[in-house]
This record gives sequence, structure tokens and C-alpha cells, in this order.
Amino acid sequence: MNYNLLSIINEEIEKFDRSEYLRWKRKNITLRGIKNYGEENNVYGSWGKGLYTVPLSNKSMAKEYGNIYFVIGAIPQKPKIVQSVNAAEMLRQDLINKFCKENNVKYDPSYFEKNTSIEEQMIKQGYDGIIIKGREMVNFTPDNDEIRYFSNENQLIQYYEYLNNIR
Repeated sequence: MNYNLLSIINEEIEKFDRSEYLRWKRKNITLRGIKNYGEENNVYGSWGKGLYTVPLSNKSMAKEYGNIYFVIGAIPQKPKIVQSVNAAEMLRQDLINKFCKENNVKYDPSYFEKNTSIEEQMIKQGYDGIIIKGREMVNFTPDNDEIRYFSNENQLIQYYEYLNNIR
């Protein structure tokens, strides 16, 4: 191999700060399982309509829905954070109960679903999503112009380097 080429490669490798990249990745990247890229998965979302992703630590859950993609821009900015699926279920029941009371109706999930939605009620409360710690999250109002999908780590690293070169 040409010494100059080897020197250039080593210089580029030294520029890449892996620890900084990993901090950025943990803060900004989630995972999503996708059956056919560019098409909806057509899976019922338990926590309302929106963009569902999982934290990097929950790769197995993403895999259940299809091929795994790294996603940037999917994390809600003002989420309601709950500690468990049970807490999320209690949140849903509270939303249903509150809506039914406001409309003078006995607790009725069917009435709730016919007249409103989880995401509509959460947005009214100032939340743009739900995060169930360690499990999944839904962004009710994703900005599709800001969402980016990457099918592998190399693409993600290239994007990270691109972001750092333009700053």
C-alpha cells in the first residue's frame, strides 16, 4: 500500500472520536423495525397514532416489526415519560376517564375511541409523545422533513461526520 494513502487513512481514523460519536448516538438515535421501507407497517399502535421507535437498548423489540433501521429525529421533544407499560396503561385509562367525565359519560373506552384519541388528548395537555422507559416511544407529531433512516452503522457514522463537518 502506498505510504501516503496509509498516512491519510490513519489521519482520518484519528479524527474520528468514537466516544463523542457514541454519546451523540445515545442522545439522538432510536431504532425502528420496518417490513418494507417506504411503506407503513400497518401495525396497531397501543399508545396512539404516530412514529413508534425503541431505544438502542431494545433491538429485539424493533426486530419483531421488520428490518432494523437507525432513526434520527424520532424522539419527541416534550414527551410524557412513564416508567413501565403498566404506567402507560394507567395513563391511557386516566385519559379515557377524564374525557368521559368531561362529556358526562360513564367510563367507556368505545366512546373515547369514537370521539377522540390518545394523541389528541396528550397534545391538549402539552405533550408531543410518550416514552416508556427502556421499551418504546411514540412521537405524535414527527417532522417528516427531520426524520432520517439509516440501514446500517456505516451510514449513520457518515451522517454524523457530515454533521460535524458542516458545523
